[in-house]
Amino acid sequence: MDRPVEAIEQRGRARRRRRHVLGVATGGGVAAVAALALALPMALGTGPASAPTNPASAPTGPDNQAGPTSPAPAGNTKLVSLATNLTAENAALPGDASLIIEKVDVRRGRPPSRTRYHLYTDSGMYYYTGAKRALPPVIARGEYLGNGFHPRGLAAARYAATGDVAKAREQMINAVYDEGKPPPAEEARQREQVLRGKGITSPPAIDEARKRAIADNHLWVNSVDVLSAGGGDPKVRAGVLRLIATIPEVTVVDSTAGGQPALTLTAKVFEGYDNRQVLTINAQNGVPIRSVTDDPESKTLSVSTFKVSRVTVADIRAGTF
Repeated sequence: MDRPVEAIEQRGRARRRRRHVLGVATGGGVAAVAALALALPMALGTGPASAPTNPASAPTGPDNQAGPTSPAPAGNTKLVSLATNLTAENAALPGDASLIIEKVDVRRGRPPSRTRYHLYTDSGMYYYTGAKRALPPVIARGEYLGNGFHPRGLAAARYAATGDVAKAREQMINAVYDEGKPPPAEEARQREQVLRGKGITSPPAIDEARKRAIADNHLWVNSVDVLSAGGGDPKVRAGVLRLIATIPEVTVVDSTAGGQPALTLTAKVFEGYDNRQVLTINAQNGVPIRSVTDDPESKTLSVSTFKVSRVTVADIRAGTF
């Protein structure tokens, strides 16, 4: 049976990034609790990872890896404080999976509004359907999505909760790669392909500032995806908040959602685009509430709200949810 972690239905919704629900990715899986991933131009690697901040000027080669981590910006100390409180929680988690029910309200553009069901098991499996009744048979048939991104991303988040944030940044940014780091040959091929399509034959050099911007872009997208997958785990939420707190392009302000205290995170990490992603989380437990994405390029505005519960896979398989 469902054990609600937080269920706040809202008027606002948000758009996401690839096929994630608030992060749910298609094909590699991630979905949603909190993630909102903006539909980026090109994905790195094969998982739910992120796309370069600007494919025309930000190649996806080996240089596009995480730069050094600076202290969390003063504006994001709210995230650090909340992460500290969450880290102090030692209660055992009920169930063995997190169920995220995402309601997407498309205000402009297509596809139309719909509801998505994302199930992330603690063992790293990810199941997704667009209909509640379809989830049990999908599990029974073993039709899970994923390529190892979630286990690596969740591990990075849990490590970030109490470990070295600089190392955790690198782990989260590279979690989409099977070996934990980008394969040079494949990255070079992707870079050449993207630039050729843009008519660019002599790409500009990447300085340290751009390396950091690219790394922050990847960190935001991957962290939001992981927040989706591990939204039912306080330690995962704590780690994600500590990681996001290191991104200067993310602002944090107090707000309310459904009559409860909330924090609104606005990410401007999509360099070269007018896109911005706005993620609202509960100010007391960090659970994702709403994601809003306005993508001028695709002329799409969507708002996603989430209901996050801790469940058992056995109950879901039996249809008792």
